[in-house]
Amino acid sequence: MKKRIFAAALSLMLLITCTACQKSYSHIEGYDDIVNARKLYASLNSASLTVTDAEKGVITQEMSFLYDIQDRLAYSYFGTDGKTSYYEYHNGYEYSYFDKTEWKTLVEGDENYLFYTRIAKMSMVDEGMIFLKGESITDSKVTNTDKGKVIEFTYDHNALNSSMKNQLGLVGNLISFKVIYTLDSEGYLTKMEQTGKASQDDKQSIVTNINYVLEIKNMNDVSEIEKPEVILES
Repeated sequence: MKKRIFAAALSLMLLITCTACQKSYSHIEGYDDIVNARKLYASLNSASLTVTDAEKGVITQEMSFLYDIQDRLAYSYFGTDGKTSYYEYHNGYEYSYFDKTEWKTLVEGDENYLFYTRIAKMSMVDEGMIFLKGESITDSKVTNTDKGKVIEFTYDHNALNSSMKNQLGLVGNLISFKVIYTLDSEGYLTKMEQTGKASQDDKQSIVTNINYVLEIKNMNDVSEIEKPEVILES
C-alpha cells in the first residue's frame, strides 16, 4: 500500500503554515519581507531543500524539485522521523516510492497515483513551507547584512499551541518559539531556523529543545532530478 508521507513527515520536522490564510500585518517590522519571500519561493522553477535537526546534528529531510515544460513537478525526496526513512521520486508522470526493499511505481490511472503542477502544488514547494503566522508574532527584529537581511520573529507559544494543536501533537506544547529568516539581496529566503522549547505535559517535567534549520539552495539551477539513494536500515 502506498504511503502518503508528506503531511506526517512535515509535522515532525518543521512547522509549516497554509498559503491562503495570511492577513496583512504590515505594521510588524520585516513582515512584508517574509510575505514577499514566500511568494518568491513558490515561484521558483527548481531548487534543493535540506531540513536539519540541529539539536541532533542529523538531516531529517532532503528534496530537489524541478518543473518541466508542461509545468509538471518532478521531485526527489528523503525524510526520516528518526526511526523510519522514506523515499519518493516523481518524474512528473510516474510516481515511485521505496517500500521496505524495493521501488514501486504508479502511473496515471493507478489507485493512489497523483501528480503536481504549478497550480496544483505540493506543500513543500508552496508558500506555506516558509512559516508565518502574523497574528501570533509578539516581537520582531530586522538586521541588514552585506548579503541581505536577517529577520527574527518571536511567536506567542500559547497562541500556536491553540491554533496548531494537530501539527504539534508529537512535539508537545510549546514553551517558547522563535523563527530566524535569512534573506539574500533579492529577497529570496536561503535559510529558516525554528528554535524553541516544548514539553509533553503541563508540568514541564521533560523539556525538549527545538532547533530545525531549513536551507534552500540551487534556486532555479536544478537541471535534472534523480532518484534518491536508498540506505537500507539494519
